[in-house]
Amino acid sequence: MKAHVHTATGRANIFQDDTGVHLRVLETNGTVWEAGFFPAEKWDDLPQAWQAALSLAREIISPDFGTRH
Repeated sequence: MKAHVHTATGRANIFQDDTGVHLRVLETNGTVWEAGFFPAEKWDDLPQAWQAALSLAREIISPDFGTRH
């Protein structure tokens, strides 16, 4: 499963693999950074991991994010 969110400086990608859910940011200047990793040891953990990743993605796309970091 994957999700993409456009930001002011690029795009945030959310994806899951066997270990959990990842939030990776790809900036327009070519910088790629891992913004968050939310482990999911079993299938039942995935909804909470996705919720946490989406919550962080919402913070990153907020116009206030750059002024806080």
